[in-house]
Amino acid sequence: MSNPPDQLVSALRPEARSLAESGIFRAMNYGRDRPGLIPLWAGEGDMPTPDFICEAAYASMLAGETFYTSQRGIPELRQALAAYHARAFGVEVPAERFFVTGSGMQAVQLALQAVAGPGDEIVVPVPAWPNYAAAAHISGARAVEVPCDFTSDGWTLDLDRLKVACGPDTRALFINSPANPTGWTASRDELAEILAFAREKGLWIVADEVYGRFYYEGARAELPRCR
Repeated sequence: MSNPPDQLVSALRPEARSLAESGIFRAMNYGRDRPGLIPLWAGEGDMPTPDFICEAAYASMLAGETFYTSQRGIPELRQALAAYHARAFGVEVPAERFFVTGSGMQAVQLALQAVAGPGDEIVVPVPAWPNYAAAAHISGARAVEVPCDFTSDGWTLDLDRLKVACGPDTRALFINSPANPTGWTASRDELAEILAFAREKGLWIVADEVYGRFYYEGARAELPRCR
């Protein structure tokens, strides 16, 4: 007879039960608390949160700022994000187009839930952060993988292969540039070609640009406008 935890798991949606365990977290759990080990498994620094951020968070809690706020995020924060993007990328985007989430993964999952569901396909260049495919799977969609090529110049993505992978059930493209874990970085021309293709086919682009400011060539600031 199954014990209660097994019964609870068996009652979950098939998409949730069949999700593969994250290889990243297997590595983290294996190495956690091992003396002398330098953790390089996650995309995060080793510096603690600066004092001025901790102090601001503490002051906010003391001031009672712990209740529900705007569903899209605090208006002042969204305005600050809009101003930041204008400074960093030279593109004026209204604050109303910004949504504040609890994490990057939550943003990815919310975006997918909004555009794809059972029977839909999401095209993902691979190797890729495994949670992209997992987010598609949990939404009932299918991740279609497009293998990148490893050359003497590093990883490259064949855009013709990317386009061929898009069929009648495709709803979105995942574009992660600079990419984790390959380091592949799309050129401006490649970004423009992907954008033009998505517009032609009526596809969404889910762009993970968490490492965008780690690319230091000035020309990268001149990105094609999405408006």
